[in-house]
Amino acid sequence: MILEKALEGEEMAYDVKKIFYYGATGILAAVLIIATVVSTPIILLHIFPPVEAKIGMLIVKVTDAPVSDLKHLNLTINKVEVCNETGYWTPLPILGGAAYFDLLELENVTMDLSISEIPIGNYTKIGMLIVSANATLADGTIITLNVPSGRIDIHVHFEIRLGKTTSLIVDIIVDKIHIVERGKSGKPANLNPQFKSIVIPPE
Repeated sequence: MILEKALEGEEMAYDVKKIFYYGATGILAAVLIIATVVSTPIILLHIFPPVEAKIGMLIVKVTDAPVSDLKHLNLTINKVEVCNETGYWTPLPILGGAAYFDLLELENVTMDLSISEIPIGNYTKIGMLIVSANATLADGTIITLNVPSGRIDIHVHFEIRLGKTTSLIVDIIVDKIHIVERGKSGKPANLNPQFKSIVIPPE
């Protein structure tokens, strides 16, 4: 009887040891799993770092030269885009959605037309879509101007560098004498603008 009780005591002690053993093993496995889950994203970030977008800033401005016999010369531009050296066009957001402005108020000053981040690289053209134009003569007469081509492509070379800002000033040159003369005679007048671009490269 005494021997049987001793054997039973040893079995109980062995069972308790097994419980503690398996319990500790389970806890250790849980800790290892949690540590693996927590550290895996950090390890992956070191192995596969995130790809940063390679972009720079472009600011497009418009300006004009002074003229007499005209009080207002209003233009509406609703599309602007630039073309890189591979021929790919990137649309630029126009401040306010569309630009309606009096060109004569931009004499010797500039107005921001678009401010946007675009891919780095070399660009060769900027395109604009002028959807409407009208002029007010010195006597108050308002005439609607024809915009024969509508879309204007301007050849200009500029570079966008990573994290830098490039400014592009577009000087819109209009034959205002033609507009005044045609307006005074009552005949239709064409806008027929020409453009001169000034590039302020990134520092």
